[in-house]
Amino acid sequence: MILRMPWIALPLLVLAGCADMLAADPPGPVQPGMQRTQEQVRSAAAALLDGVRRYESGQYQEAIAVLSAPEMQAAPEPIRVEALKYTAFSYCVTEDYPRCRRAFDLALAVDGGFDLRSSERGHPMWGPVFDAAKAASIQEREHASLDHDRERWRGIDLWRAR
Repeated sequence: MILRMPWIALPLLVLAGCADMLAADPPGPVQPGMQRTQEQVRSAAAALLDGVRRYESGQYQEAIAVLSAPEMQAAPEPIRVEALKYTAFSYCVTEDYPRCRRAFDLALAVDGGFDLRSSERGHPMWGPVFDAAKAASIQEREHASLDHDRERWRGIDLWRAR
């Protein structure tokens, strides 16, 4: 089964083998001072692989359940983003477009640079949903940047000589 999807199996095997590096840098919801154990990272990687297998075999509801498990919420960013992507794909294939969009929104919130592979982009079910989520994410980041600039310049008198 792994040979059928080498594009996902190799990164997962690399992630599972590099658990020491991932455990040293806990991004996301892990509280400061806490570190992920190798077992937590391996468990999340195994759950991701299981969810992708279920997705590929057409078991979309089961894939959603596996990919939305609590252990995925505490997984390293690459694993969470991949799980959210396949969750979105599963929702789109079952024509639950609002949840598909929400999963893409969450993936973009975790990784603002997240993008689909070129082979995934043109899909008629999730392609337009992802494009809308990506455009909204870019617009939101631009507004946040403007708000930050406004806050930075607030209180500075531009007319007074320095």
